Amino acid sequence: MIASDILKAVPELKFTQIQAYLRNTGWLRIETAKAEIALFQKNNGDDFEEVVLPLNKDFADYKYRIVDVLESIASIEKRKVDQVLTDLTLPPADIIRFRVINKDTIGGTISFLEGFNLLESAKKALFTTACDIIHPEKYHKRLGLKGAQQFIEECRLGQTEKNSFSASVICPFVNQTPDDKAQQLNIFNKEDEFKSSFTRKVTIKMMKALETIKSSIDRGQEDRISNLEGDDMISANFLESIIELNSTRENTEIEIMANWSVFAQELPVRSKVIKFSNDYMPVIETLINRIRPAEKGVEDMFIGRISQTKADPDPHTRNEGEIIFNYIQGDEDKVSKAKVILNAEDYLKACEAHKNGQAVRIKGNLITIGRSKFIEDPKFEIVP
Repeated sequence: MIASDILKAVPELKFTQIQAYLRNTGWLRIETAKAEIALFQKNNGDDFEEVVLPLNKDFADYKYRIVDVLESIASIEKRKVDQVLTDLTLPPADIIRFRVINKDTIGGTISFLEGFNLLESAKKALFTTACDIIHPEKYHKRLGLKGAQQFIEECRLGQTEKNSFSASVICPFVNQTPDDKAQQLNIFNKEDEFKSSFTRKVTIKMMKALETIKSSIDRGQEDRISNLEGDDMISANFLESIIELNSTRENTEIEIMANWSVFAQELPVRSKVIKFSNDYMPVIETLINRIRPAEKGVEDMFIGRISQTKADPDPHTRNEGEIIFNYIQGDEDKVSKAKVILNAEDYLKACEAHKNGQAVRIKGNLITIGRSKFIEDPKFEIVP
């Protein structure tokens, strides 16, 4: 039985689109004496698949014959008909899925803040990859390259999936023109144009970088990552995006998966799915600190309140404690958070202030690393 929504979509399809799809996915057109139909064949193992594409919408059974074509394509590609229909109606694109896996995402939901963080971090991963291609650097002090920004502006957000929470980023094939404008390719372009597009360079480089990071850490060869040069270089900014993707929750995995466009599938990438557990994060943080130039920080006095405390539960062995300090800096309207390590005496004061909701004053050097902030050499006191 043919789904009604598929039948409704058929009149919107152009036979030229379907013909271009068939051509770009390995189907061969066989010449016939009939001008109003096109015959296509494709080798499917020991057999040949064959489809008849009507070139005239006046045929009484036009919609049903188009559905036959879609079903034949779906069968040989081992996909659903609606997925083929999507590829015909949207610009050709690679899709990168960023997936959070933990006990809280089994139902397909995630907290608002964590979901927003996932989207921002996914954007940064793709954006920094584009920057690494346009202008390879160990660390980009300012992520503002025009070509990278235009690439991101062409990307679209797809639907999430059940039993997890994933951000599906649709990356349409685009090229950078001489005047730095992004030129989007369409279904009528050829496979070689898709393969050489700027988008495909970004998606391949990102997956290769993730593969290199994971395999190097697995083998205890993390120095290899920081020593890469030229086109193979992986910036500290990209490493930061992996840290930011990973939730602070225990037993959380981040999975990055590439779904390559059917229009350009041959790829020199061994794996299309890369997973990072929390075990990888300390190593990646160390690499970031090694690659990124030393942060001088801002010496200032900060006033705010404590939102979290953490320390050794045994007060007899406790030498220090950690707090999360909420403050507003200068003329900014938003509240920032910084991690502060206090000595045992000041930590006790901080716990008391936290309990009573009192404001505190901290003088020290504010360091920003990625999205994380730290106050070093803190001088702590409770505001009277």
